[in-house]
Amino acid sequence: MSLTGMQIFKYLPAAKKSEGTNCKKCGCPTCMAFALKLAKQQISVEKCPFAPAELVEQCKECSKTQQHEIHLSKDCKVGGETVMFRHEKTFVNPAAIFVKLDPDSADFEKTFEKIRKYSVERVGETFKINGIYLTGENPGIEKEITGAGFALLTADDSRIVRGANLQELACNSMNKINQGENQLLLMPEIKEFSVQKILETFTQIRRKAILDRYEPFTYPVIADLPHFDDVYKICALASMLICRYASIIVLDTFNEALLASLFTLRQNIYTNPQKPLQVESKVYEFNEPDENSVVLMTTNFALTYFAVAGELESMPFGSYLVVTPSDGMSVLTAWSADKFNAEIVAKMLKKVDLASKIKTRKIIIPGLLAHMKEELEEALPEWEIVVGTIEAFGLYDFIKNNALN
Repeated sequence: MSLTGMQIFKYLPAAKKSEGTNCKKCGCPTCMAFALKLAKQQISVEKCPFAPAELVEQCKECSKTQQHEIHLSKDCKVGGETVMFRHEKTFVNPAAIFVKLDPDSADFEKTFEKIRKYSVERVGETFKINGIYLTGENPGIEKEITGAGFALLTADDSRIVRGANLQELACNSMNKINQGENQLLLMPEIKEFSVQKILETFTQIRRKAILDRYEPFTYPVIADLPHFDDVYKICALASMLICRYASIIVLDTFNEALLASLFTLRQNIYTNPQKPLQVESKVYEFNEPDENSVVLMTTNFALTYFAVAGELESMPFGSYLVVTPSDGMSVLTAWSADKFNAEIVAKMLKKVDLASKIKTRKIIIPGLLAHMKEELEEALPEWEIVVGTIEAFGLYDFIKNNALN
């Protein structure tokens, strides 16, 4: 594992109160400053003339690659991971989803056309299949696939290293490395539906790569799923491998419902929790609203926005949705962090100048913010504050029953 600043510092002169304490020969003002920069790999250990051999050796081990990042196409790269668990730092490249196709199949063109057209949108992001895994050779079809922007793997791809077990996989990988190849993809054999066995295999490969920097396993891992008639089994196994620890998942069939489920899970796993999904703060219009249309307000948290937007799009009348800046926080979180208050709301309404577009002076706020009604009425005396529903699905009935449209 990587060394922390404090772990490095204990080897340096300042920690031992010996010769060279804070000598500045490394270019840093103190030994602690040097240790922190070295932990972030912003400086070389050789810069310190007093670094002991033990520290030099540990830094050498830590500098070894944990998992190589492999570019399969312009928009598809896999690997490059540095941690076992997301909370330690972050996961880097989402597991790529491939679909297996037989180039000699009579249905190839029909299926490939479906794959080409397939996409699913969720919370402002559009997802498509990342690549195609061909079970046979066909130069013309291979060119068609790459020309359409998909990554391509084939059954006889020289980059793929196979193994019936971990020992065989490591041996075959090392043979390739010794031949000078460094763009490898590991493919452990999956023969049966055994969640425990598959999980153990993929976890051991990741652990040896990340924690031990075991060279034969420092490459992205492919999960080539066997054919199962039960799509729920495929979904369960693929879902597990997205979490633990496949770099590429090859599906035996093209199933839109299955893909939508996997894309949803993958987005949740690979979204950085320190950077919440958010939309632009502005006024959104739905169904060609006019000067008499209803006005609603919420925060710019993407999940909140799309929940409300989905309901407004389905209504038979126009509406305006004012989205306030809240650093991507949900309604109650934004309020508790003082990111949704009367001052922010007033500034937002003034900025978008909504009053000049409409005659109505009613604005619906989320039901969870009912306690803000009086505060908002004081800050916005020209507006009537209406406390709406807690859940977005109740908006249509609420608006109709209160004659707000």
